[in-house]
Amino acid sequence: MKLAFIGLGNMGMPMATNLVKAGYEVYGVNRSKEKEETFVQNGGKTGLTTQQLATQADVIMTCLPMPADVDKMYLGQNGIIENGRKGLTLIDFSTISPDLAKKIAKAASEKEIDFIDAPVSGGNVGAQQAALSIMVSGEKEVFDRVLPLMEKLGKNIYHVGEVGSGTVVKLLNQLMVGIHTQAASEAMLLADKMGLSKDTMHQILSESFAQSRIYDRHFTLFVQQENFQPGFALSLLHKDMALVKKMAEEHGAVIPVGAQVEQLLGNAKSEGFGELDMSGMYKYLKVNTEQSDS
Repeated sequence: MKLAFIGLGNMGMPMATNLVKAGYEVYGVNRSKEKEETFVQNGGKTGLTTQQLATQADVIMTCLPMPADVDKMYLGQNGIIENGRKGLTLIDFSTISPDLAKKIAKAASEKEIDFIDAPVSGGNVGAQQAALSIMVSGEKEVFDRVLPLMEKLGKNIYHVGEVGSGTVVKLLNQLMVGIHTQAASEAMLLADKMGLSKDTMHQILSESFAQSRIYDRHFTLFVQQENFQPGFALSLLHKDMALVKKMAEEHGAVIPVGAQVEQLLGNAKSEGFGELDMSGMYKYLKVNTEQSDS
C-alpha cells in the first residue's frame, strides 16, 4: 500500500513518521523542503508531486493549518480531486468547517473517490506518542478499511457518523479548549497579582474541581518553563474559535463566552502573540496588565 501525507508540520510530521515506523511506504509533501528532508531522515520518501500522488497513491492524508489550504489542496485547480483516480481514499486530519468537509466529500464522490474527515486532538505530544483522539466521519465501510492506519496514529478512535460530524465534535472540543485556556490564563495572572505561587496554586487546583488537562498542559509545559514555543499556536486556536463562532451563528446557537474568547484571541493575535503556543494567552494578559499598571 502506497500512502501520501501532505502537511509535515508539528502534527503531520510525527503522524507521518509513525506510519513509516509501522512499516508503510509513505511519501511526504510539504511547502517547506526542509521538512521534507527531515521526513526522509525519518525514513519517509519524497519527490512526487501531489498531482502524481493523486494518480499513484492508495491513500492520501492531509494535515494542514487553515481551511483555505485544505480547500485549495482538494478542490483547487490541479488539486487532488481533479487529478485523483477512481478508488483513491482521502483522509483529512485538519480542523475545518463541516460545510467544507461535505463539499470535498461531494466532489470526491463524483469521481468515485472516498473521503473522510478525521480531525485529531492530543497536540504534538499525542501525535509523537501515537496517542491521538481521532474523530472520524464518513462511510462506515471506508472507516473500517482505514482503521488499521488510524490505529498507528491514535489510541481513541471514534466513528462519529456522516461526513462533517467528526469536524463538529472537534470544533466543540476547541470551544472548550479555548474557554479553558482563557480561564487558566486569567487564574494564573490573578495568582501573580495576589502574590500567590503558581506552583502552589497548580498543586491545589489539580486536586480540586478546577482541574483540567488544559490548565495542566499550559502550566507544566509552558508557563512554568517560561517557554512559549508552540505545540499548538495561539493563531490556530483563534482560527478554530472563529469556525466555532460561525457554526454557532449559522445554527442559531448563542455562545457568549465562546464569542468573547474568540475576540480576545483575535486581539492577542493582532498584538503579535499569534505565533506563541496557545498558553501564551497568559503572557498576553500579563503584558497588557503590566502596561496598564505603568
